[in-house]
Amino acid sequence: MTAERVLDQTAASPDWMVAGRGFGEQHFSPLKQINDQNVNSLGVAWYLPIDSAMGMSSEPIEVDGTLYVTAALDIVYAVNASTGKQIWRFDPKAERGVSTQNSYAVRVNRGVAVWEGKVYVATGDCRLFAVDAASGRQLWASQVCDPKWTGSTGAPHVARGKVFIGYNGSDDESRGSIVAFDAQTGKEAYRFWTVPGDPALGPEPAALEMARKTWQGPEYWKVGGGDVWDAITYDPQTNLIVFGNAGAHAGEGTRQHQTPAGDKLYAGSIVAINADTGQYVWHYQTSGKYHQTENFHIIIADLVINGQKRHVAMTAPKNGFFYVLDATNGKLINGGPMVNTTWAHSLDLTTGRPVEVTPPAGRKENFQWTVHNWWPMSYSPDAGLVYVPITDSQDPHHASTPDFNTHPSGRSFFGRLIAWDPVKNEARWSVQEPIAVNGSPVSTAGNLVFQGEGTGEFSAYTADSGKKLWSVKTGSAIDSVPITYSAGGEQYVVVPIGWGSASRIFGPASMMVTMETKYGPSGLIAFKLGGTAALPNPHIVVPEVPKPPVQTFSKEDIAQGRILAESHLCEGCHSPHLDGSGAWTDQASGADGDIPDLRYMPESVHQQWYAIVMAGSHEKQGMLGFGVKDLEYPPVTKLTTKEADQIHAYIIDEEWKAYNAQHSTAKPEASAK
Repeated sequence: MTAERVLDQTAASPDWMVAGRGFGEQHFSPLKQINDQNVNSLGVAWYLPIDSAMGMSSEPIEVDGTLYVTAALDIVYAVNASTGKQIWRFDPKAERGVSTQNSYAVRVNRGVAVWEGKVYVATGDCRLFAVDAASGRQLWASQVCDPKWTGSTGAPHVARGKVFIGYNGSDDESRGSIVAFDAQTGKEAYRFWTVPGDPALGPEPAALEMARKTWQGPEYWKVGGGDVWDAITYDPQTNLIVFGNAGAHAGEGTRQHQTPAGDKLYAGSIVAINADTGQYVWHYQTSGKYHQTENFHIIIADLVINGQKRHVAMTAPKNGFFYVLDATNGKLINGGPMVNTTWAHSLDLTTGRPVEVTPPAGRKENFQWTVHNWWPMSYSPDAGLVYVPITDSQDPHHASTPDFNTHPSGRSFFGRLIAWDPVKNEARWSVQEPIAVNGSPVSTAGNLVFQGEGTGEFSAYTADSGKKLWSVKTGSAIDSVPITYSAGGEQYVVVPIGWGSASRIFGPASMMVTMETKYGPSGLIAFKLGGTAALPNPHIVVPEVPKPPVQTFSKEDIAQGRILAESHLCEGCHSPHLDGSGAWTDQASGADGDIPDLRYMPESVHQQWYAIVMAGSHEKQGMLGFGVKDLEYPPVTKLTTKEADQIHAYIIDEEWKAYNAQHSTAKPEASAK
């Protein structure tokens, strides 16, 4: 597994050796044994159940007949690519009780990197592991960041003898960076900080001193942000690492030193650094003056624009715009909105800046729902199209008269797979999907695009026209990245299934799953022409909401409890006021790693409320004790007993709502006194 093999991705190359199949991360395969003429003959080749209580959001890697895939708790599986038999399993035993960010990061993992006989995985307690690809034996582990800040959820990337990884945490004011480690030894080679640090610690590299001029406000360096939690792409033609990062989220944090809206480099940007040295080369900021955004998957490709061949970097951030940048210098070539956006209506190709909408009085920033999230896109050089999984809004007034006081989850959303023409800057075709959040696409030389949905449906479309040719119901939500490869002379398409990604922790379930696919199993499904294996057919049982305790607290206590549940991060993991995971699951029930839906809390747990919430009796499972001490990242003051009671009152109230919704007759004791 070498750079030469990755670069030699010809039509005969059978493998999927790095994320996106090649360094440019196009998520396109030249294989065409499966094509638009015979895709109806696809059947299940094999199915492997995976023990992952938080589903799967991984992109498998396939090298020489072995698949490597990750699940929740950062566990790595090696699987025979032809038979689906497990070869080995590696558990890094990531800690969950260091911080709230670390606790949720451990629940999500988006994949591995493979390089010269080693498999690399990053963990939610912010370490990078190297294990032997043949045996799964640990070789070394290196610290990426302090787990008190956050953890890593993304897949490492490899190039030039180095492993590149970042971490998440902008929402909780962690200072972002991308770190390069020696692939053989695990020694840190360099670190590129994306936002300036404390000026009292002395001068920083020239690129950060340049960025410092764009920050304002008292103690601006404590805001943090700019975390490189997902998008990392290596461009061998320029020898650049091109990565995207999160915004600074000014005005949304809990500290008093939030900075005014503005550039705040290099937060909310695409940044390119020299792969060998980590030196800054260029940046392009997708955030505007009044809107901070996050940046995701970046595709490197060659396009002919206005009769000229251009080497480009293509990306679609959270903000709803599609960007085509010159990969050599970061200059904007082309771009525009994929949907009706609220924060800006166009890009000025002369200045490279968005033409923004001024925010309403009293607000520093504009509102924009998340159009595209971390799920990778796919680019077919045959069709000349980029396939982007997005979330669209069904409200025709949303773009022109947005309600800035309403959370976007209260609106009506749906999913869409868009085939975007990056040269003409327009959609060629699109497919509307019933659920807002869906998996990634993969395209092939067989004129096909495969994609999985939150409904559990896995489908194939024609790459040129978007005609649906084939689909199968898997029974589980699909939040992962499918791949295709050839083994033993047969082409396989593999997709991980199971409701995954961090979105399930803090987002409304109705935007991601159906009642059936919410409870579906986790696993890997492989398809091939003429496959005859059986799909899983689980017996789905919707759990009963236990009868809650009598509500003895006042309506005022309940209302205050909801405020405290948000300020003390209950909402960030359990989402009690939303339609959550729909079950009470914990280690004792055999669902290690899951986060329970508080509306399904059994009587025994109500009785342990103080021990769990205040004293931290479940700290090893990632539930910190909020009555023990103040938290630092994000800064949260410890709970008083009265405050813990008020949160409990709010949870009981939400549990009664769920109980009454499941039973036809409301109970009189449900109402607050």
